[in-house]
Order: sequence, then C-alpha cells, then structure tokens
Amino acid sequence: MERSCGDRTVMMNGKKVRYIDPLSDWGFKRLFGTEVNKDFLRAFLQNLFPDKEISDITYMKPENQGLTRSDRQAVFDVACRTVGGERFIVEMQKRNQERFRERCLYYATFPIQEQAVKGDWNYSMSPVYMVSIMDFELIHDVRNIEGNEISGTDKRIFRYSLREDNTGELMTDRLKFVFIEIGNFSKEAEELVTGTDKWMYVLKNLARLTDRPAGLQERIFIKLFEAAEIAAFSPEERKQYEHDMMTENDYRNTIEFAKDKAREEGMRRGLDEGMQKGLAEGMQKGLNEGMRKGMHEGMQRGLNEGMQRGLNEGMQRGLNEGMQKGLNEGMQRGLNEGIRKGLDEGIEKGLVTAARNLKKMGMETNAIIQATGLSETVIRNL
Repeated sequence: MERSCGDRTVMMNGKKVRYIDPLSDWGFKRLFGTEVNKDFLRAFLQNLFPDKEISDITYMKPENQGLTRSDRQAVFDVACRTVGGERFIVEMQKRNQERFRERCLYYATFPIQEQAVKGDWNYSMSPVYMVSIMDFELIHDVRNIEGNEISGTDKRIFRYSLREDNTGELMTDRLKFVFIEIGNFSKEAEELVTGTDKWMYVLKNLARLTDRPAGLQERIFIKLFEAAEIAAFSPEERKQYEHDMMTENDYRNTIEFAKDKAREEGMRRGLDEGMQKGLAEGMQKGLNEGMRKGMHEGMQRGLNEGMQRGLNEGMQRGLNEGMQKGLNEGMQRGLNEGIRKGLDEGIEKGLVTAARNLKKMGMETNAIIQATGLSETVIRNL
C-alpha cells in the first residue's frame, strides 16, 4: 500500500482510497468495537433507539460459550452493555445466508442466559437487542400493524418484537431484533436529513469517499472520518487492514467463481433437460398431430376410394341385375308375344284353310268372306 502524493489518499489494490470500509470485518470492528472509538457505537445506538438514554457503554467479550463446554459457541462482531444493564449485539453481515434470522435468534440467547443467577432468581432480566447491519435485503411484509405500507428510510429498518399474532399485544419487551438494510439505501449526500440517513450513508459510502461531505458536520462524524483515515494508521494497522481486504476480495472472487460455475452447470443441465423435455414433448406433439392429420387424410382417402369402389361395384351389380331382369322380362314378353303372334298366325292359317275348302265346295266369295272374315283378295288368291 503506497501513499499518493499531494493528498490524503493511499494506493491499495490498484485503487486510490482514503477511508476504511466499515462493512469489512476489520473496518467495522475498528470503528465500532474498540474502546478508543466506542463513542461511535454509543452514538449509533442512541440514534437507533432514541427513546433510551445511552450515556455510556461497556464492551462485553465477543466470544460466548454455551451452558456446557460441549455447546456450540457464538462469536459476535460487537457486544456491549449500557449503564442500565441493557445488552446490545451488533453484527455486520455482508452476505445473506440460509436461516439468517434463526442465527440472530440463536445469538440473542447468550446475553439472556448470562443473566441467570444461581440460587434464588425471579427471572428478572435486562433487555437484549440484536442489531443486524446488512448489505443485502431480506424479504419482509412491508406493512405496519395497521396494514398500511411503510415507505422511505423506514423501509430499510425493520424492528421485531414478541407479540400476540392477532391483537399485537407485546408479550415482553426484554427481546427485540433490528434489521438495517443499508444495501438498498439510495440517498445522496445532499439529500441527508435525519440522523438515520447520515449513519446509513456513512456505512454504505465511506470507503468510496475521498472527503467528508458538507452535510456531515456533526462532531461525531468529524471524529469518525478522522478515525477512518487509512493514512493515519500505523504500518501494522495498514497491513492488517490490507490483509483483511485481500481476504475479503479472495472470498468474494471465490464466491463469484463458484456462482459462475454453478450458473454454467445450471445452464448446461437446463439445456440438456430442456432438450430432453423438448424432444419428448415434440415427439408427443408430432405424434398427436400426425395421428390427427393421418386420420383426416385417411378418412378423406377412404371416402374417395370407398365411393369409387362403391360406384364400380354398384355399376357391376346394377349391370348384372339389370341384364338378369332384362333377360327374364324379355323372355316373358317374348313368350307372351310369341304366344299371341303364334295364336294369331294359327288362327289366320286355320281361316285360310277353311276358306280354301269352302271355295272348293263352290261357296260364293261373299259368303266365304262373311264366314272367315278374310279379305276378298286373300280368297281370290287361294
């Protein structure tokens, strides 16, 4: 880390910086967890809990053993106690993690347990406050107890108590949780109005600033900017901070690399699964569509071919049946006509024979005509 000439910034990891990052582990504990800087923590808590009188604080040990040696420990970023005995745990969390709320609940049990008194004890205890400063966003129901949606800075600070589900009755004021989401704080320096605005702005933006904004004129912020100036650190302190930031960068890069690999693997698996599902769905849709079109085309072809075959078969059967009926009817008519003609011809031949015989017997022509009905010409020609 090298000092730039002509200003108070230093070169660190290829960047010009002036102030430490309060969101880093080392930076947060430096500003809020050391005896020399405890005024910053006291002022921050006083702003967060304006209804309390926090005149002084005493740091508590950050390491906490369970009830037995085999119990899991908890290591706080910062823990303190007020003159009145109220306990505050203040945690800086840069990344979300699974069951983060449950972790906060677990941490809050330690300052409760340590208040237990051996022997006679009526369970009287001082309040415990779990304060989580987060560089990410949790999922909340952003409505107040009246059901109205909250807005503004209040939307970045969420306070939880133990209350009855339906009436909202407070069960106890001995345990409270405060979640401060600075990651989504978006006000610029000239927009800062309240003390909460200013603390959230400093926590989020201090590391990128090269000068203290004009809106932060309060004595506590003047002192904080002085305490956060890297150029004023001893060589050992600079080394510790730089090592912490390198560790933080390595961890962030590792996480990003893991995310990239997971993203690539997810895309590959998604592509494979999508292709497989798409193939199966496409085959099923193709099969259904093919069956539908095949059935339609088959019915059309079947109808056409059936009509053609029916026409041919009908014509053949009609021809055969017509020929048979025509033959039968023709035979019947021919028979009848033959009988009639034969009868007529037989009668005529019989009359001619009779006329010939009568003529031979000498009967007159007129008498023969009357007797046979034959014409005079026929009789004369006999």
